[in-house]
Amino acid sequence: MKRKRGLISLFRNVWGRVTVQYGMGAAACALGIWMHYQYRLQGSLLFLALPVVGVILLLYESMLIVNQFTTNLPRWDPVRSFLARTEWTAGLLVRLFVYSSLLLYANGILDTKPPFYRAAEIDSEAWKKTVGLPNTYSWVTLRYRDEPDRPMRVLITEREKARLWGAQPVSVKIKQGMFDVQTVTAIEQDWGWYGAEILKRAPTATLVWQAKLLFELTHDRWTEGIEGGQRYLQLKPEDWKTANDIGVLLFEGLRYQDSLPFFRHAVQQHPSYSSMQAYGAALNWAGQSAEAAVVLKESIPLDPNNWEAYYHLGYTYGDMGQYEEAIGYFEETLKRHPYMLDARAMITKHREDIAQRDALAEFRKSALQKNARGR
Repeated sequence: MKRKRGLISLFRNVWGRVTVQYGMGAAACALGIWMHYQYRLQGSLLFLALPVVGVILLLYESMLIVNQFTTNLPRWDPVRSFLARTEWTAGLLVRLFVYSSLLLYANGILDTKPPFYRAAEIDSEAWKKTVGLPNTYSWVTLRYRDEPDRPMRVLITEREKARLWGAQPVSVKIKQGMFDVQTVTAIEQDWGWYGAEILKRAPTATLVWQAKLLFELTHDRWTEGIEGGQRYLQLKPEDWKTANDIGVLLFEGLRYQDSLPFFRHAVQQHPSYSSMQAYGAALNWAGQSAEAAVVLKESIPLDPNNWEAYYHLGYTYGDMGQYEEAIGYFEETLKRHPYMLDARAMITKHREDIAQRDALAEFRKSALQKNARGR
């Protein structure tokens, strides 16, 4: 019992000595260091030094916490005297570091635009072990293929260090940033380059073609990905799943027309309900609404109780200006999915569209009648 009371007393004593200010300062520095590795600036050595500044400030804040326990040391002790003299300046530096880290993080996390990718090579690496000890703080010098004369330095994470090496082709994932300050979020092996090298020696290796084309389509290399997809399906036409995956990636990349041949191939090889939904939606987005309606109607017998085909047909007929048919399909959607607010909103919208269309037709009719009387 006495031991328990002693521990409680010790805990209260520690809590009283460790001030909230120093604890929050140390936590904020650690958070700032983490933020710099989530959205990494590239270019100047100053950007590479920012995490080091954060580590120094974190250590300083930790010393301030430890200083709270050294009550047995006199106030003229050199360490205590140094901490007392520099506390205000260090507090200002901590705030500047944390606020700049938050600004950099907001620049990346609040950017709603999709990232883009740049092909590069690792010109040199700085993460090699020194005197047998691991170097946890490291960076690389990248030489982009579209700008080989402008090498860029950027921080590298522990996970990336384990997978990359010097002179290696890589793909760099970059966010434009809400404030138009570009930041690096990932560096990975350029499987498009590796796949091309392997295929020079084994041009019919379907697994390599598959991995290469999927990498290129997920890294905005649309032309290479489409050509790879065509070549892969020539070698393995029965793989309807990969054909459907290629169509989905192109559709998500807003390349609706390019997605159609792959969706068509998937439907021809395996006419499933889900593949026909994807194909119908792509046809409608590509401006081929009449063809989309045919495909979507043909899918209904495969799963008549599913709401998705009726939902897509509602949008398809709405895009064709056939509002009564669109309302009917949205009503069928609600029979199978009663809580779909989007379908209810579209019914309301199309009823307004019908009212406006009828009012416009009546206005034109009356105008024509007036012209006829005037003659």
